[in-house]
Amino acid sequence: MDETSRQGRGRPRTLDIDTTLEIAMRAYWRADPADVSINAICGLAGVSKPALYRAFGSEDGLMRAVLARYAAEVLSELRDILSRDAPLRDTLEAVARFATEDARMETGCVFFKMRAGKHRLGPDTRDLVAALDAGAVAGFVAWLNERRAAGDWAGDLPAETVGRYLVEQVGLALQQRAAGEDSVQVRATFDLAMTPIRGG
Repeated sequence: MDETSRQGRGRPRTLDIDTTLEIAMRAYWRADPADVSINAICGLAGVSKPALYRAFGSEDGLMRAVLARYAAEVLSELRDILSRDAPLRDTLEAVARFATEDARMETGCVFFKMRAGKHRLGPDTRDLVAALDAGAVAGFVAWLNERRAAGDWAGDLPAETVGRYLVEQVGLALQQRAAGEDSVQVRATFDLAMTPIRGG
């Protein structure tokens, strides 16, 4: 029997890890990750559940792998923005565009969705969510301290407090976009939230 005949009988194709991760990431991006079942991922990827479990160990393993991929491909862009040696206002503008204008974020952010629903995640994915959350805060804190040393930020609050505040504001903007709120209003709200940091 040839391959076409076997496929016609519903034989799942061989699992490709990169393709499966991409399909799962897109599915989690469109919906609440905890609401996307393993069966749905298998159907979208055209692979069997046993093959998926062999590749990732469990649903928790798949979700953690997807989140790691998302962090490397998408969240790394925010880290890159903060690592530029640019004036504070320019960096805040770049962060604002990422959070309120990036077309990929029309349905929200995989990381912030997982963070909001972390009680529904497996332990390995929860651990990665916590690590990424701490890393995001640390990235903003390091950037704020650099701007303070450069004389570009004179805030009185601890950088750790403001760093956490910035992460929460990015998350709020992405949540608002996922809820379908008007993009102009989302940007206006974000800009208002940045006023104490930006000044004026």
